[in-house]
Order: sequence, then C-alpha cells, then structure tokens
Amino acid sequence: MDNIPAVANNKPLVNNAEFVKLTIYNEYGNTANSNVYTFSSSYKEETIDGQAYSPLGGLLAVGVQQRDIRVTSADTTIALSGVSGNNIYVVLDNKIRGSKLEITRGFYDNNYNLTSNAHRFTGIVTNYQITEERQDQDDNYTVSLMASSFKSILENRIAGRKTNSESWKEYNPTD
Repeated sequence: MDNIPAVANNKPLVNNAEFVKLTIYNEYGNTANSNVYTFSSSYKEETIDGQAYSPLGGLLAVGVQQRDIRVTSADTTIALSGVSGNNIYVVLDNKIRGSKLEITRGFYDNNYNLTSNAHRFTGIVTNYQITEERQDQDDNYTVSLMASSFKSILENRIAGRKTNSESWKEYNPTD
C-alpha cells in the first residue's frame, strides 16, 4: 500500500484532483491502433508518468470508487459536461464501449503543486449516455461513461463449451 504524504498526517484539508485516461481501441486485437484521451478535474495542465492531462476543472465529475483493501467488483461513472457539438463525435465516431478507463487521484501541497498520486480504478467502459440541454440557442452536451472494473468483467465471462447437442453440432455437424 502506498504511503501518500498529503493525507498521512491527518490534515484537515486535502487538495486533490482526479485524472482520467481513456484508451479507445480502434481495431480488435491491435492495441497499437488506439487513441488516448487524458483529462482531469484540475484547473491547470498536469503531467503524471509522462502523460499530460488537460484541465477541465468543474466540467469533469468522477463517481465514487469503492475503497477496499482487496480487489472488488465495483463500477464507476465519469461525466463530462460542457462538451461542444464538434467534440461529441469523439464518442459517436469511435468504439467507446470496451475502451480502457484508468482513474488516478493526484494530491497537491499548500502551494498547489502536484506532490503525489495514487491509482484508483482500472476498468472497461461498458456503456455511455449523451444528454443535451438547450438554453436559448446554445446546446450543452454531457457525456457519461459507465465503467466496470476488470474483476467484474472477468466474473461475468463465459468460458468453455456447452454440452447440449446443438452446441456440439455447431463445430462439427456429425457430433
């Protein structure tokens, strides 16, 4: 377990931000053919492990992640509001389901310098939702991504072959 200095001394105020990395795989089985989008709830651009994260501030809402010592089958949601009409095609034109979603929490000191980070969630996008709010002539889109942890995906996996005669004949008609 990582020791996070920003929270180790029972400080009354902890400054933090959520950092989200979304990897969209464009071709099944080819992980090299992918697009990576990074964004955060920070108000300035930050770099974690060589990856720059775009600041979205209050436009990014990250759902809660279950806090257990052991790996759990928890799901989470992230929501991006204030998305323009042109950027909505990132979701509509890509295979967003099945994308890898990673969430990291970064901790700041009193001078708002990023001092440490802790990985919080790794999972797969299982669904998405786009909502539109129209005010006068302005459209405001909110994109919500629902993600399940890897453990949850593996628990729901079906493996092996069925033993009924229809399943056997699917591979060999003489069985």
